[in-house]
Amino acid sequence: MLKRLAARLREMSGGLGFRLLIMLTLALVPLGAIAVIQNNRAESEAKRSAETALLGLTFESVSGELALIQSAFGSADALGSVALDKRDDPGQCDEALADFVETAGLFIFAGFTDPEGAMLCASEQTDADLSDAALFERVRERDEPVIERDPDWEITDRSALVIASPVKEDDGLAGFVIFALPLYAMDFVREFGQEREPTYSILFTPGGDVIGAAPGDEDITDELPDGRDLGSFADGARSVLRLNSAGGDGRTYTVVPLIEERLYALGIWSDEDLPSRDRPPASSTLGFAVLVWLVSLGVAYLAAHRLVIRHVRRLGAQMRRFAHGAHRDPPEIFERAPDEIRELSATFREVAEVLAHDEAQLEASVSEKTVLLRELHHRVKNNLQLIASIISIQMRQVRSAEARALLHGLHERVMTLATIHERLYQSDRLSALRADELLEGIVGKLVSMSVLPDSDIAVETRFDPVTLDPDQVVPLSLLATEALINALKYVAHPEGGAARIDVRLTAQEGDVVLEIVNSCVTAAQPDADGDGRLGHHLIRAFSAQLDTEAEQGPVETPDGPAFRVALRFRGARRAGEDPAG
Repeated sequence: MLKRLAARLREMSGGLGFRLLIMLTLALVPLGAIAVIQNNRAESEAKRSAETALLGLTFESVSGELALIQSAFGSADALGSVALDKRDDPGQCDEALADFVETAGLFIFAGFTDPEGAMLCASEQTDADLSDAALFERVRERDEPVIERDPDWEITDRSALVIASPVKEDDGLAGFVIFALPLYAMDFVREFGQEREPTYSILFTPGGDVIGAAPGDEDITDELPDGRDLGSFADGARSVLRLNSAGGDGRTYTVVPLIEERLYALGIWSDEDLPSRDRPPASSTLGFAVLVWLVSLGVAYLAAHRLVIRHVRRLGAQMRRFAHGAHRDPPEIFERAPDEIRELSATFREVAEVLAHDEAQLEASVSEKTVLLRELHHRVKNNLQLIASIISIQMRQVRSAEARALLHGLHERVMTLATIHERLYQSDRLSALRADELLEGIVGKLVSMSVLPDSDIAVETRFDPVTLDPDQVVPLSLLATEALINALKYVAHPEGGAARIDVRLTAQEGDVVLEIVNSCVTAAQPDADGDGRLGHHLIRAFSAQLDTEAEQGPVETPDGPAFRVALRFRGARRAGEDPAG
């Protein structure tokens, strides 16, 4: 499966369409990079704008409360001087503070204490003991005004923000001015806030103490950041954070410093209350850029496919059909294709017509020459058969046994040549012959002419399918004839064995091997007569024509002594054809 997939990928990677897509992709990369950079810039700007808007909305949502608290801080500075001047007269001091509360209309209590927290005068009578209040400890440590909500000491029976501010004179701390700002005043100013504001807002001190929250009638414990206290946000920087709430929901938190190192505002925004909820997210802008890029690739590829690729494929299909022999119908000219491809198809048609015409002429010429060559082989075969007949007549008239044997050998050689030309005449391909079929015919004729029915000689043959050209077939056939004539002449019954002749033609890894073995009485085969010596000389001559050397000599076999003639040579090679069949 993986191999087929890899092969398919390699096939696709070489195609014009695939390479065109790669080139178009590379060409559009700069535009895509610019689009991504611009998108990132737009996303950053949008994010900064959104954060700025959220911080502004958070600040505006608590601007009323901030104004009240800042007014209290300003009043503390003014009232501290008045209380300091009248501290020696508690009655006048009480009256001045009461007049201030009544005139200001923002406060429900005003008082002045000594540095230890003992109340010296107040706008109303109170029994509160402030000497151990933690609020004064913080004022002394920070030496600046401090805010606290509903302290653990009572100065009024209503919920309020208590502001304690140090009052100084030349020799150091003179006391503290205390104001109580009712919480209903904070709620009142919030009712006139802007239309869009955080889901929840909190006013808190640097120590993380909550001094105000809106809406005031809801428990917002689960809306606070999970795992963080409010004091961790009091770092003096405006910030927008995306965190999980204690309830497990994602929330956007905005932190705005209101009074440096004194008061901070925390805005809590649910996703549905964010001002940007109706805007598409920045990722959709990037997605749109990617979509445009893909559409551009698709349009460019379709245009290239319609104008170039499909015509090139059609032209390739025409070329393949022509290469496979479809020459009867001329290739089509692509009239609707672009001019360059139309001219290319017209040129291919001209080339195809010229090639078809030349091929027809060549086939006619080859056919004519083939007919003449077949006729030549036929006439040579007839002439050789005529010569063989004359030799046969002469043998019957000669009384000398030696002369008759010489003529018999000559007759067999001439018949072998006649058989070769007969095979060439009958073959479908004059440029190649089946050597195994030819040798099978020659061996059959020689055996039928030389071996009598009662001679008790077994002739075994084995021929592998081997195809050779005529330049190899002729010397191979003549060599086989000479070797077989000698084998038939000298074959004998070894002691305790049968007389036999083995003829084998085998194909072995591109080589052709001919082997003829005949049984003998001894390990030597007589060749003293002239015909035997002639046969050996002819075998060596024919093997030289095959660029090899024949092995001739006695051998020992499991059946007894024998004489062996063998040669190995390289078969003729042709394009797309194994010489060994």
